[in-house]
Order: sequence, then C-alpha cells, then structure tokens
Amino acid sequence: MPRKWSGKTLKCENLTVHLADILSERYVDNLGECVVVADGKLKGVDSPVIAKLRIQLDPEAVDDDDREAALRAVATEYAALVDLVDSGHTPRYLAFSKMLQDRSMPYPGGYIHVLVMSKVPGQNVQKVLFDLTEEERAVIRDQLAGVLEYLVDLEAVDDLGDVVGDKITPESSIVKLFGVWNEYARRND
Repeated sequence: MPRKWSGKTLKCENLTVHLADILSERYVDNLGECVVVADGKLKGVDSPVIAKLRIQLDPEAVDDDDREAALRAVATEYAALVDLVDSGHTPRYLAFSKMLQDRSMPYPGGYIHVLVMSKVPGQNVQKVLFDLTEEERAVIRDQLAGVLEYLVDLEAVDDLGDVVGDKITPESSIVKLFGVWNEYARRND
C-alpha cells in the first residue's frame, strides 16, 4: 500500500508537500500502522523536505491501549523535533497534520499523521564513517553530544510510544555506547 504514496501531494498545515521517493516503510503490527518516510518538495519552494507518515491500516484491529501508544509515539516525535529546532544539527520542524483516510484509501476513517521537516544537508554518516578523519569524527561527536544535551530529561520512547528507558543523562546507555558525552565534556572544559 505505501508505495502508492510516491508522487502524491498532501496539504499539511499551510504547506503543500509533493512526495517524491519513498525512503523507507515499515509496519508496526501491534499498532496496525505503516510508517513511511519520503523525500519531498514544498510547492513553490525548491528546498527538499522529509515527510514522515504514520498510516493506520485497520482501525478495527487495534485496541484502545495500542491506539493510545500510537498517539504517544507521534506526540513524542513531534515534541523532540520542536525541542531540537535550535540545535543546528537536526531537521527543522515545518508542519504537522492529522488527516483521515477518504473512500479511495484502504481504511476510510483511519488516521494519517504527517510530520514535515527540513532535510538536513550532508551525507549519510553510516556510508562515509570509515572515510572520515579523526578530526571530522570529532566534529560529528560534538554535534551528537549537543543534540543529546537538548534531549536531557526527555524519556526514551520506542515506536510504540512506550517508555523504554530512563531519561537521557551522561549515564544513559546510548551516551555510554558512543562515548560522546564524556569526550565532549573533556574537549570543552
């Protein structure tokens, strides 16, 4: 179903977004959702955007607890994007819209949540990581540490909207895994 979103145009707040290429799609079975991430363009503007769609597949197949979990997941993504707007290293929030599927869609009345954000310039770090110098890696570590600092005191929430860990601190597993906080602190003392 989601591949048919490529080429579609959506109205999101005061923006008109044309969805170009589908970058990823995955199903969250217990929520009855398909999550689609697409490259897009804003009507009348040449700058690229990213649109994330959470599409309800079967409203009848999801119980109230899972429906609430899906809404928490959307709210958490929205809040993190808005909170990180000044970090300089994350996408900028552009628009959010809640829509209902119409009769031409598989589950009329099911929701579609659309989150539109700027596309961060640069390359995929996973693809170029081993080609970077130590100095370039240090810059990325500093930027990641800065983003993590913005996230301090936010709860770690999974795709289901469930809290899956403690609030982010210098002792959080994600921070320890990458060792960014301590290195960042030492370089900036």
